Amino acid sequence: MLTALGFCMMLAIIALILLRRISPVVAFTTIPVVICLLAGFSPPQIGEFIKNGLLTVAPTAALFLFAILYFGIMRDRGLFDPLVDFLIRRTGGKPLAVALVTVLITSVVHLDGVGAATFLLTIPALLPLYKRLNMSPTMLLLLVGTTAGVVNMVPWGGTTARAAATTGLDATGLWLGLIPVQLVGFACMLLIAAWLGLRAQRQMPVSLGAASSFDPALARPAPREHGLSPGCLRYWLNVALTAAILLCLFTGIFPLYACFMVGLGIALPLNFASLEAQAERIKAHAADALQMVMVMMAAAVLLGVLAGARISDGMAQALIDILPAGSAQYLHLIVGGLGVPLGMIFSPDAYYFALLPVIRDVAVAAGVPLEAVARAMLIGENAGFSISPVVPSVYLALALAGVELRRHIAYSFFWAWGVSLTMLAFALASGVVRF
Repeated sequence: MLTALGFCMMLAIIALILLRRISPVVAFTTIPVVICLLAGFSPPQIGEFIKNGLLTVAPTAALFLFAILYFGIMRDRGLFDPLVDFLIRRTGGKPLAVALVTVLITSVVHLDGVGAATFLLTIPALLPLYKRLNMSPTMLLLLVGTTAGVVNMVPWGGTTARAAATTGLDATGLWLGLIPVQLVGFACMLLIAAWLGLRAQRQMPVSLGAASSFDPALARPAPREHGLSPGCLRYWLNVALTAAILLCLFTGIFPLYACFMVGLGIALPLNFASLEAQAERIKAHAADALQMVMVMMAAAVLLGVLAGARISDGMAQALIDILPAGSAQYLHLIVGGLGVPLGMIFSPDAYYFALLPVIRDVAVAAGVPLEAVARAMLIGENAGFSISPVVPSVYLALALAGVELRRHIAYSFFWAWGVSLTMLAFALASGVVRF
């Protein structure tokens, strides 16, 4: 019964959000509680589930709050305007070139394997450029998120580490066989970027050109200043502060959320002398920050229920039970092929620590090499991690880009799944994954 309720819960949440029947905050906070009550859990037990979920996401929620406020202030001060101007000059203001550059930048930035850091580095820097050229923020999210998913299979990334821990295989050994698959995925992303970039380019007013498509309401370039004027000095201090924060992100010497908490504390008096001005700037960006933190904290209810009630374990076993007899040797391919939609139901921990062990035991007993099982599931899940409502860093990306979860899923789902299936097909054809 609990397993059936779990499937009903996840399908209902995804469907209601996509159909805009209820908001994510309402879906995440009410439906899991109702499911737990129907399953016979007591209020104290449900409260413990929620408490554990909140403890899990609290650092990420703090990161969201302070990072959004910090980058809001940096945008106010025109921190990214020189970069935007440079990229416009180098790309000729052509959406095709901008889309390709987005994939290239993300593939380099995400080499650290940290999704939140990648979103923090790429989206705030590229979003003003997209807005200036009237390119869709949802396209930016698709290109950044799916490219990060392709790169995410590096051995120091969280998903490969989870798969290695579950199977007992060496993470580096798992990854070396996946390098050709990643190259195929990267080629897919360049093709998608080219297609979407050309489409955006055709929609631009030919008579006006790229420069005239700039909307002053969407981006506010900083005035040109020369010498060591206060404004110029402040700009370079903002650059130094942001560089220091990014250095902390890359080196890991300070927690992600703490970097932006301290950074915001420095940025406010650095850029606004009076307390009134500081409060006004916080108020200006608080609505976006609060909205996404609410969604993140609400998602903690769902994550806590999935883990605490062991719903994920039952759902994993149920997926195995419904497969036809004789499919054991193809089981990892079936699950890998369904990795993107399954990743929207299972959190990364549940996918690799609850679902993978079951698939591993069944497939290996049928003679499938263990590394083939791990690789198939890695390929399947990674490409779509950025559209999963149970991945915390997704909400950071949504907040930074100003896009609704529903719009993001509707726009990106089939592109991400297509990339996943293409990589899996190549892995099978090249012998990286076998049955």
